[in-house]
Amino acid sequence: MTEPDPSSPAPIPAATTPASAPFEVRAHPGVLRLWYWQAIVVVALMSLPALLISGLAFGIYAMVAVVLVAVLLVRAWHRYQVRYVGRFRCRLLDDGLLLDRGVYWHSETFVPRERVQHTEVDQGPFARHFGIATLKVHTAGSKVGEIDIDGLAHDDAVALRDRLLDRQGRDAA
Repeated sequence: MTEPDPSSPAPIPAATTPASAPFEVRAHPGVLRLWYWQAIVVVALMSLPALLISGLAFGIYAMVAVVLVAVLLVRAWHRYQVRYVGRFRCRLLDDGLLLDRGVYWHSETFVPRERVQHTEVDQGPFARHFGIATLKVHTAGSKVGEIDIDGLAHDDAVALRDRLLDRQGRDAA
């Protein structure tokens, strides 16, 4: 029997190898910029009628008040999104997907692998510009039939989908 070489590193136990470690994804860093611009567009479209009515009926001061409220809404929504992104965690464990999110109402969702029916990776035109995607996980046998995981980098969404469906080493095309 040969003795182990003392200069060689000790083997890594199977429980700590990267293959058995949880795969974790976080929100894409550019998602805050995307959501900020989306909030600006939504608030601008929603405040346009109020801006026109207040300008016609009450004058310039009412228009300034509407613009000020719109700016405050965008700022408040952006602060909420910053906290949301800081809290967001998505981990793929050996037995399923664990999603931890929420600011005021904290939500922790676990989807066992055997409940996953199919998945989708979606990108709208603006999200595609920022490299951001949404992973939709469709499940069976639960009251929530679809889970949307927003704000992921496109590559992370595809990698998470492939690992969730155990598609490593296969051609995804």
